[in-house]
Amino acid sequence: FAHTFSDKGELQMKNVVAVIPGTDEKLKDSPVVVSAHYDHLGLGWPDVRKGNEGKIHHGADDNASGVSVLLELAKTLAKTVKPKRTIIFVAFTGEEAGLIGSRYFVDHLKEYYQGDVIADINLDTDGRLFDNKLMVINSSSAKEWKFVFMGTDYTTGVKTDLITQDLDASDQVAFIEKGIPAVQLFSGPNEDYHRPSDTYDKIDGKGLVKVATVAKEVLVYLADRDTPFEYTGKATPATQSMEKPKTIRKASTGSIPDFSYKGEGVKISSVIEGSPGEKAGLLKDDIITALNGEKVSNLMEYSNALKKYQPGDVVEMDVLRNGQEEVISITLGER
Repeated sequence: FAHTFSDKGELQMKNVVAVIPGTDEKLKDSPVVVSAHYDHLGLGWPDVRKGNEGKIHHGADDNASGVSVLLELAKTLAKTVKPKRTIIFVAFTGEEAGLIGSRYFVDHLKEYYQGDVIADINLDTDGRLFDNKLMVINSSSAKEWKFVFMGTDYTTGVKTDLITQDLDASDQVAFIEKGIPAVQLFSGPNEDYHRPSDTYDKIDGKGLVKVATVAKEVLVYLADRDTPFEYTGKATPATQSMEKPKTIRKASTGSIPDFSYKGEGVKISSVIEGSPGEKAGLLKDDIITALNGEKVSNLMEYSNALKKYQPGDVVEMDVLRNGQEEVISITLGER
């Protein structure tokens, strides 16, 4: 399919799709999808951090890790299962530019399958699990996800952490926008995100096996489930541009949030060395509660608040540190 970019003109783009046909006449037209995006940033497009322009962005974790799991699942399941529902394996293009491939896929899926998709399992940034819990983002999109992953915790021994707050994170959002239950399996944030330092030598191979094991359990279960999930997310049309703007300078504190934190505010899991946050005195385990007096209760509110400022702006950040309220003045940097 063709997509027109403001700075590159019209480009031909491709999603890569494979299927295992369903065997049940009533269910085969209501597939389950497992996905991963295969695009990254190349030499720094469409997103690049200051100072990394023109450098190779390897994208080992984001998202060669997810594509590796996707390929292994397709290879293994093609030989071993005869599912009731059709299983669709899809590697999306254009995720980094604004979910372009996944939104195109969802918009055109009815041309091939008349039934409703039961769910999407999206694999994105899965290469650094180590001894951590596997995060399940957007688990609030169906009430059944909680019980599904309680089951995989038991059958696989791989512990999961369900992230219930709404996050505009990856290609699963394209499904949620259409009222389709969807989750992202995520090994967690790290300081190499969208940097040339996201290289293969930092990948946890054994962790990828864990991710694949959980994904396989969920996928096989969904492929043979007779009844649909009860969607509990917020189905809203995509109002943002299909293409991320390239001219806006993005402000940054240089801190990495704790996605698994379930309290009020945004908890900091780490602060990048030399970043504005470190220079201002922001510390690991600080909980950000307000930005220039604007309350931030979760990651989405924090992200939206930060978008109102430009690099070089000085903002007052309210934080909780060891239960004590503090105010930190920080000069925002540029991503």
